[in-house]
Amino acid sequence: MQFFTDVGYSLRALAGAKSRTILTMLGIIIGVMSVLAVSSVGLSAQQLILSQVTSLGTNLIGVLPGGGDEKGPPPIAFGVVTTTLTHDDVRALGQIQNVVAASAYVRSSESVVYRQNAEVTSVTGVDDTYPQVEEMKVSSGRFFSMEDVASFGRVAVLGDTVAKKLFDGSDPVGQSVRIKNFTFTVIGVAAKRGTVAFQDQDNQVFIPSSSAMRLIRGIDYVTFARLKVDEAVHIAAVKDDIHRTLRARHHIADPAKEDFTVRSTDTAIGILGGVTGALTAFLLAVTAVSLLVGGINIMNIMYVAVRERTREIGLRKAIGASRRRILAQFLIESAIISLFGGFIGVLAGIALAVLVAFVVTKFGYAWQLIIPTSGVIASLGVSVGIGIIFGIAPAMTASRLEAIEALRYE
Repeated sequence: MQFFTDVGYSLRALAGAKSRTILTMLGIIIGVMSVLAVSSVGLSAQQLILSQVTSLGTNLIGVLPGGGDEKGPPPIAFGVVTTTLTHDDVRALGQIQNVVAASAYVRSSESVVYRQNAEVTSVTGVDDTYPQVEEMKVSSGRFFSMEDVASFGRVAVLGDTVAKKLFDGSDPVGQSVRIKNFTFTVIGVAAKRGTVAFQDQDNQVFIPSSSAMRLIRGIDYVTFARLKVDEAVHIAAVKDDIHRTLRARHHIADPAKEDFTVRSTDTAIGILGGVTGALTAFLLAVTAVSLLVGGINIMNIMYVAVRERTREIGLRKAIGASRRRILAQFLIESAIISLFGGFIGVLAGIALAVLVAFVVTKFGYAWQLIIPTSGVIASLGVSVGIGIIFGIAPAMTASRLEAIEALRYE
């Protein structure tokens, strides 16, 4: 009963100074809101990134030019241009046991023109095996053949978005488009795929890799390659065969001097999961500083409250209130402030996470809203803990006041 009496007394004291109470709560509200929002957005972003990678397929292996640490990003991730992977290398990798298909990739951003319509989009040079590697379907026409790749064919398959923008709903198959002053015949339109691995698959044009190298880019190497393995259990063995094949082709005896990087989907998932987890932890540490600031704010305001209520404390002591009762009262007040602030902060954090999810979804990403229950409970617990910890010093100051001196305080 004594505890509930102290709680009621504390609530009345806080209600008597509404403006000060709200301002005291503000630091905790902002801190809890930031921590919960960052936690939610971080987990949702991590889920989005991993789902984008796995949407390519769990039995894919990527081969990139340039050597790199097995657990770190390859040189191409830093914009380093490396010319060590050739089209002949990709053909050789396609012959490895358990490899269903292999395709070279040559990427460029170009203006694609049809009559008066022009669209700057991604022009991707690939092999005839590309639909098998990435499980792409053609909604009309056909994809280019091995002969088209071998003969530097000037043929193109348009993504769904590009086809609609350039041809305004008319059938593009059989029509001609210009890419970097070269004329390409449209032989097909890809089925709508949406966003995969953070690239709009419908907003690009596919041409033979050989044509992309010679006509568009003027290079003799490929950007990277992807291999599709028949079963996920064979990925490790295929990766070993890739290393052996490319070391032999590039005359490399020392594995530490490899001029290529091999990544499988599960490796990419592990790397991305570690990177996003570390980034989220760093952001949480930064936003947690605001909770510390909120705690300091509570301590300062409680000191002000002690000074303003010095005569009240003296009166309570004069009629028999013990040090423990005074200490408990001020600790309860600071705990109530931080609890209500934490509760409001949780609601604000959830609202902010919902807003972020709404905006990202509008951009076409499959954003999954994740509100961690443990984060909500931890936020409330930490906020109350901060209120108690930072309220100890002012509460002890109040409990140590002498009744006579406190009554004389002006």
